[in-house]
Amino acid sequence: MVELSRLGTLFPASSRSVMHKGEKMFLEHYFDKYSFQPDKAQAYGFKKMDGIFEYQCPVLSGSFFLKMWIKAQEVSFKVYDQDTGDEYIQIHLEQLQGHFVGQVREVCQETLAAIRQSCFEVEDFLYPQAKRLMNYISQRFQGRIEYLWERSPDSGAIRHRDTLKWYGVFMAIDWKKLDAGKSGKIEVLNVKTNQVADLTQEKGIYPAFHMNKKYWVSIPLDNTLADEELFALVDRSWQLTKKGK
Repeated sequence: MVELSRLGTLFPASSRSVMHKGEKMFLEHYFDKYSFQPDKAQAYGFKKMDGIFEYQCPVLSGSFFLKMWIKAQEVSFKVYDQDTGDEYIQIHLEQLQGHFVGQVREVCQETLAAIRQSCFEVEDFLYPQAKRLMNYISQRFQGRIEYLWERSPDSGAIRHRDTLKWYGVFMAIDWKKLDAGKSGKIEVLNVKTNQVADLTQEKGIYPAFHMNKKYWVSIPLDNTLADEELFALVDRSWQLTKKGK
């Protein structure tokens, strides 16, 4: 699993952030479910030196620049003010919620998302059906899981490429959140449907966890529901969430 470094293992002490022990970093878990692909990264523009891959690009219309370092699957990044060369550590300070720092965070996340998509691959899933499902979604809709929420690193949206509307939400949760009689971790797909009442009577389909139960259902990806039925529900969710629906 990829770990986001605390900016201390890859760099000399003089270049480290002035961060206090226990403080969280911005997007600390953003690469947790991804593995770095060196060949793709070098094609993207990463440079390798002394075993460390480095990449730099401007952000926010050139007002700042982002530098990223990757060594042995550890990912670190910093943001610097273009004019002064000083590190902009404000993006890591949760107590700062102003408009400007929010803008910087937003463009940095967009930059990191592009890097993650081009230079990383999703690691294996817990359940084989989850992997088959994502292969199906990738081939049929060119879709993928986008882990958008820092505080929910095991949850991701599956979105239309044009409208960005969700047609699926992937989660790894405790079984007890769906069925009090079960325990352990289970991977789940939430899909939209217009047949909630009927579907939730079937084995392997539950009222949606953490979403509107009037329109969505949760499907554990443990083979209880056959692939053909699962894929059909994904197709239907895709149709129901198309532009104009």
